[in-house]
Amino acid sequence: MFDTIGKMSHSLGLSHYHIPRMQEMGRLYWCHSVGIFGIQLAAIFVPIYLLKIDYSFKEVLVFLLTQQLFAAILQYPITKLFALVSPHYLLGFGRIWLAVFFFLLSTLQIYNWPLFILAFFWALDRTMYWTAFHYVFGKARAHKTGNRQIAGINALAILAATVAPAVGGIVASSRGINYVYIISILLIITASLPIMFIADKLPKVKLNITKKLIKNTGRDLAANAFNGTVIVAEQSLWPIFVFLIVSSYAGIGILSSVIAIASAWAMIYVGKKEETKGERFFIGHGVTAYGIVSFIRTFAENAIHVFGLNLFAGIGRSLYVTPFMNRYYTNSDSGQRLSYIMVMETAFSIGSLTLLLILIMLLSIFTIKTVLSIGLVSVAFLVLGVRLIR
Repeated sequence: MFDTIGKMSHSLGLSHYHIPRMQEMGRLYWCHSVGIFGIQLAAIFVPIYLLKIDYSFKEVLVFLLTQQLFAAILQYPITKLFALVSPHYLLGFGRIWLAVFFFLLSTLQIYNWPLFILAFFWALDRTMYWTAFHYVFGKARAHKTGNRQIAGINALAILAATVAPAVGGIVASSRGINYVYIISILLIITASLPIMFIADKLPKVKLNITKKLIKNTGRDLAANAFNGTVIVAEQSLWPIFVFLIVSSYAGIGILSSVIAIASAWAMIYVGKKEETKGERFFIGHGVTAYGIVSFIRTFAENAIHVFGLNLFAGIGRSLYVTPFMNRYYTNSDSGQRLSYIMVMETAFSIGSLTLLLILIMLLSIFTIKTVLSIGLVSVAFLVLGVRLIR
């Protein structure tokens, strides 16, 4: 299995990345890429699905806010689990909770589960998986070629997700959204098994949050909080905005796949050129390009507009994601990796929920489309804060 992943890396031009401990990295590629494919089949349709089954726009925003609130609350206790179990198990079990989330979502109309329960299981995955992923990948990557490795794993994940929204949309339109949820659950579980049962155990680590750590990482925390606003806009606000233009699952999914196609190419390009042009060059140009596109998105009126804007948004975001994450991992190498990741992921959640809270308050004044436009315009400026990372 992992030899196959190595061949995939070679075919993508990633074989010269000199990835250390290829067996461990292969497991990460497998878990991340297959898991992302399974998730992207359905994730983009979650807020749209809720709207289609008669949840109000405000209820959907409160649900999204509750996800981030639970993630912020759970981040510390979940990170403490690193003292008890291997991070690899958290990688696997994190995804299992996401499978539970999609199961609850698929039976929502039958049992009318409270949305905060779904938000809780989503947050378990968010905190478990991404904390463990950043820790394991940060430990396994080679420092001299870290940017290429990050570009490689991001590109493979994006390639796995390239057709996922389109496939998910077509299946949802022809067979029903519950078929998509079932496929997602099966793929997520499949992606989790190699990590949970084959992984090498890493040395146990301690969590040590100090005032000095917070002070030294202030710029990084602000940058990741701003990054959180970008993610919630890209994965939730923009799909809802597109839903107001293109009402079918298939149309939304196909248009969303354009982002992944552009992103995969851009990430591989950045991984190769970053060492000569510098991380700051790509971060600066990337956030500027993405900010411009985010602003223009508010004027989209048809599918052609969405197609073009998604294409440029994918390129702009990918220009800065690889160097941003390389700075993230480099800064975490200071000796307090786990503590650094914990505060960074908490900042991410706080940034996301702050934007959502403001938009919820604005709903009492403005229409749905106006609130979505305010969110997208806000992100056009907030994304510039990503440049604060050291």
